[in-house]
Amino acid sequence: MRDFGVDSAVSAQDGRYRATLAEGWEIWGPQGGYVAAVALRAAGAATPFPRPASFACHFVRPSRAGPVEIRVESLRRTRRAESLRVTLLQGDEPALEALVWAVDELTGIDHDAAPSPDAPSPDTLPGWESMWPGGELPFPFWANVDVRAVAPGASAWDSAGEPRLLGWSRFRVRPPLEDPFVDAGRMLVAVDSLMYPAATLAHEEAFPYLAPSMDLVVSFHATGADSEWLLLEAAAPLSHGGLVAGRASIWSADGRLLASAMQQMLQRT
Repeated sequence: MRDFGVDSAVSAQDGRYRATLAEGWEIWGPQGGYVAAVALRAAGAATPFPRPASFACHFVRPSRAGPVEIRVESLRRTRRAESLRVTLLQGDEPALEALVWAVDELTGIDHDAAPSPDAPSPDTLPGWESMWPGGELPFPFWANVDVRAVAPGASAWDSAGEPRLLGWSRFRVRPPLEDPFVDAGRMLVAVDSLMYPAATLAHEEAFPYLAPSMDLVVSFHATGADSEWLLLEAAAPLSHGGLVAGRASIWSADGRLLASAMQQMLQRT
């Protein structure tokens, strides 16, 4: 199993940032949320503001394990926030283009009308691997993540149903969540990993296509450093015209909404 904190780290040199996409995060190639998290950490290294507010990216081309260069450009900085453009390159070709808002510690008028779904404790639920034939996880990525499905149960996976997945998720190796950009990075990994599985639940048979991510848009509402487990609700309400639409929400173990996400996936045979 891999250490996300180490494998998403970036270093600065001559005003640019470098990182290495580690082996062991593959789903068809390095998982999109993991690649996005590396880009987000470069933004965090470049800005003086302590936490990300939003992240929106296009996956321009597939990446692979190995070194990458990340260029971060400040588009606008105010006293309370900064907009940044992030380009992740591999072999001099862009693999990801992103926009990030980073913000200061802010106060304002609050309300909360986003209750978390009812879910039993993850300690009472079987591991994700028990839901796969023979207990074999299909991609190296899943060895790094401890997933406990709440709904639907394993018995419902062989029949068509609602394309919605509710479950708990955490890294098997705890990263330094006290860094808000690491904390937000794990949320990118989590939401990108479950919207495609949610889509498969609408069909009785396995999808005859892959559905790699075209984009990923996430709003970060709060930090979750005190919550090792994340509760995710992922849905894929529509698959049409070769595109699969996904959306997801993340709550902390104590019921706070931490992030909201949207994604478009492209069907490929």
